[in-house]
Amino acid sequence: MKSPRGFLALHVCGRYAIESKKRESAKRAYFAKTFSYPLILGLLALAVNLPLATSAYGQVKGTIFCPAGHGYWDILSVMMMDPGLASSYHMEGITDGHPSTYMYTKWVPSESKIYYTKNPQGNPWDINLYDSNYIYQWVTELDDYNGVNHWNDPKSCRKFNNGLEKSTSDYSMRWAARCAAPGGENSSIWNSKPSSAVSTKYYTYVDHVQQSLIQNLDYALLEVKPVGAIDITDHRADPPRTFSITTLPLQYNYSCTVEGNANSCKFREVFEYGVDADPNPVDHVKHTYGWVRWRYYINSTHGNENIDADWVLNKSSTNDNLMPGQLTPNFQCL
Repeated sequence: MKSPRGFLALHVCGRYAIESKKRESAKRAYFAKTFSYPLILGLLALAVNLPLATSAYGQVKGTIFCPAGHGYWDILSVMMMDPGLASSYHMEGITDGHPSTYMYTKWVPSESKIYYTKNPQGNPWDINLYDSNYIYQWVTELDDYNGVNHWNDPKSCRKFNNGLEKSTSDYSMRWAARCAAPGGENSSIWNSKPSSAVSTKYYTYVDHVQQSLIQNLDYALLEVKPVGAIDITDHRADPPRTFSITTLPLQYNYSCTVEGNANSCKFREVFEYGVDADPNPVDHVKHTYGWVRWRYYINSTHGNENIDADWVLNKSSTNDNLMPGQLTPNFQCL
């Protein structure tokens, strides 16, 4: 407000300012009351009943409003480390006192992306996209290709895309529903062969260049399974503190020859995402930790649709230590 001229102007403006402050205070109270309801409802939509933390800095981040009465979880929220932690911390696996695996999580809401970075050099393991209905696997790492290992190469990757050349073509490999009940409603998805918009079709890039070979994973089954548990160690405490958290498993069966028949699938990966069921004993706040464990299985029947699948564990990776340090993903592939 510009400076008033003369006593009358000062008096009038002073009274106006007082009344204005009263109106503004009432307005703020109204909007605080009105707009707090969706926020509270959104947080209550988490099936684990995560309450508001004492500080917004460490609070679990609600990402969507899930309808009540279905046992739905806000799946995206649990799949990422909450922003209060992720700005300064990451998860690690430790073997014989030394780091053996890493998982840095970075959420970019403006791009609807989550980066899962697998090493301190910043190389992404996966990049997921999301919209209002689903989370999608978009980019994943490239390991061996034509006899060359690209695991540490940020310029090479695989990208899921249905090939229909539409603005939504990257949103084709559905990973999970945004709202799902673990082991219950909305928890299961079949992705089709590359004849539809929801497809397992993918492209391979080596040193930025798209390769001529275009591949697919046949049919794929994604399931949000019932919750489990894992112990993690929080290194913010001195000495570090170990405690149990809840895990939300996403089971991924692929290279399936018959849609609707999981016995016909040749490979399985299980991704487990961590969340506090009780307040963290270090800071007394509930957190999400993102991707904490991965397991890879091979079906010993080679996907014989007529007999029960026999899943044999082949590889695993566990990131069960909360450690300081964050980075910017070094993704140069696309």
